[in-house]
Amino acid sequence: MGAMFKQIRFLVLCAAILIAGGCGQSDEAPSPEMQRYTFKHNESLREYFVFLPSSYDGERELPVAIFMHGYGGTATGTEAEVTQGLNQYAEEYGYVMVYPQSTWFMSSADGGEPWEVTSWNHISDGFDTGPAGPICTEDATRYPCPPECGDCGRCGWTSCHDDVGFLKNLLDLVVADFAVTEDRIFVAGFSNGAMMANRFGCEAAGRIAAVALIGGRVEPGFECTPSRPIPMLQVNGGQDESVPADGSRSESGYFFASTTSITKFWTDGAACAADPQSWVSPVVSQDEARCTIACADSAAPVIDCLWPEGNHRWPGTADFRGSNGYCVTKLQAASMPDQTICIAPEKNTNFWGSRLLFEFFRAVAHGSV
Repeated sequence: MGAMFKQIRFLVLCAAILIAGGCGQSDEAPSPEMQRYTFKHNESLREYFVFLPSSYDGERELPVAIFMHGYGGTATGTEAEVTQGLNQYAEEYGYVMVYPQSTWFMSSADGGEPWEVTSWNHISDGFDTGPAGPICTEDATRYPCPPECGDCGRCGWTSCHDDVGFLKNLLDLVVADFAVTEDRIFVAGFSNGAMMANRFGCEAAGRIAAVALIGGRVEPGFECTPSRPIPMLQVNGGQDESVPADGSRSESGYFFASTTSITKFWTDGAACAADPQSWVSPVVSQDEARCTIACADSAAPVIDCLWPEGNHRWPGTADFRGSNGYCVTKLQAASMPDQTICIAPEKNTNFWGSRLLFEFFRAVAHGSV
């Protein structure tokens, strides 16, 4: 779509917000809020949420980041509780943020309280044995299988839906409806969302500028190489037992590729992948995170940061907050009525994990990683 269409679209959206009391002038400008959108993909109604920073005017194109929630989490809950206010950084850095919602179903495992099971199909789940061997142990925790997916096997724990296709269609809509820079499209996620970002980075390499994986990677044997060089950021907790960074068995009996293996495949086995160098970020002290960079002088550098004291939570946060994203904000409450309402993010937070994410995006955009 052309710039004129995008401007018209923005004015229509603003007019709708104006009716609801937004887009007006006041003594104190209101903080930007997310908006909910839906479209049908494979006969299913899918939803996503868009945050427009106050610098967005519908004319000047801004970079865009697509961020995916983790297993059991939600699009709005991840922003509110897991990242504890990622939109505050998007506002500061001038990014359009897109939070897609995965498919979900109600489950009452072991006769307990029903809960909404959300997950992304990052393709490499759903196999008891992959190219590199078993992806879970015989005594691994069994997770609820989506009823429409049939038999998920012993090691299956995610959706069987076409989430790669959903994200490709979503990307088309975002580019058509909003003023975003098409060569500055970033993809990131946390936990299962990071696994989906890992997969999508390979499946849509021609449209993605960089990928950030926070606390999650695909299973061993399913690592992938994008069709063109793309920078990557990995951040993991040294105490993370849910998705261990070194590829060891998780506390629930599952295996995920190590960060070094991800780097090797992501860089197509380049010699530089096996010789990472120390890397220091201006926003993270070496006491907080120990980072290396592989293939620094190439078109696809991979930064790997280990947070020694961190577990399976957002980097730089003091502790888990609220339900850790197993909730929705009021904006998403109607579509997921069985979820609790999230605790709102605190204003003016300062988490190095969030700042590192946007500094990485900015460095990629300027070719200075």
